[in-house]
Amino acid sequence: MKNTLTILALTLALGTTAIYAKTAGTVNGIIITVEEADKALNIISKGTEKWDTLTAEKKKQVLQMMAPSKLVAQKASKSLNKKEKEAAYSAFWMQKKMGEANVTDEEAKTVYDKMKASALKAKSNQPIPEFEIAKNSIKMQIAQEKVLGGLMKSAKVKVK
Repeated sequence: MKNTLTILALTLALGTTAIYAKTAGTVNGIIITVEEADKALNIISKGTEKWDTLTAEKKKQVLQMMAPSKLVAQKASKSLNKKEKEAAYSAFWMQKKMGEANVTDEEAKTVYDKMKASALKAKSNQPIPEFEIAKNSIKMQIAQEKVLGGLMKSAKVKVK
């Protein structure tokens, strides 16, 4: 009995901590925590402002700024089917991993030079953009290849 009461007390204590995280406000009933507001403020103010030090008017402005993303997330969660959600998660994950991939200008230049040589060899009539113009697109392509290559290294493909 004592163990059951101890477990119940711990469960209530831990559960109420999560349930009662300090709320900054709500939008259509969706809670925005002070922690979320502080993260947004850290980005907006470059770390110079905190939720607890804002005036009521500034707090309202922060909540209004955060509201659209909360509303979009709520609508997406309710209206997307399973396949659409998987596609969205996959695209977001891929974008995140590509952003983390380290691609140097030298790598991009090497790919650019190969592409330029291939175009010249094929006597292409397409104008070849300068490296600085094409660099970011090439870097994105390389990052995508790095992420996909890493996935494929550990993939176990079987034909049945």
